[in-house]
Amino acid sequence: MRFLTLMLVFPLMLALGQSGSQTPHESGTAKSLQEQLPGAWKLISIETVRPNGEVIYPFYGKHPEGMLIYDRSGWMSVQIISDPKPTMPAASTREGFLAAAPAEKAGAADGFCGYYGTWTVDPSVPSVTHHINQSFYPAERGEAGTRHVTLNGNRLELTAKAHEMGEDHQRRLVWERILPTQ
Repeated sequence: MRFLTLMLVFPLMLALGQSGSQTPHESGTAKSLQEQLPGAWKLISIETVRPNGEVIYPFYGKHPEGMLIYDRSGWMSVQIISDPKPTMPAASTREGFLAAAPAEKAGAADGFCGYYGTWTVDPSVPSVTHHINQSFYPAERGEAGTRHVTLNGNRLELTAKAHEMGEDHQRRLVWERILPTQ
């Protein structure tokens, strides 16, 4: 009976990542950051900090919405919707969206960012790198983006340097952990 129980429980433990075996994200000094990032995070803000210190909101507006998910097996996903939110009154279904006018579709696309892939950490910086498998933006597929990590309680701040709008600047995203429902 004990053997049968082990035969049933062990595969479940493997599937849940509780077997005790290390994934590439659980080795060495990266473990602390590896343990803190997994979960779901709600977007609080996205700011672009220009070289002169000015904070602007060029792509997503002042009140975008989004979710970032890191799982313990090394996968991640992010979706961001701009503010103001895109609307398509005639497209309440997928079929309606496909039948919408090109201008409506373009407006919806302009207000969305989403990708998924795997993630790794470098605790010496500390940073997290998103290895993008698929993205709404085709040019991001296969790319890797590294972000500096600051954790403060249930707040996660990711910052990265970028060159957009003809200048170098820093992009700062603030996320808040979504606590499990009881």
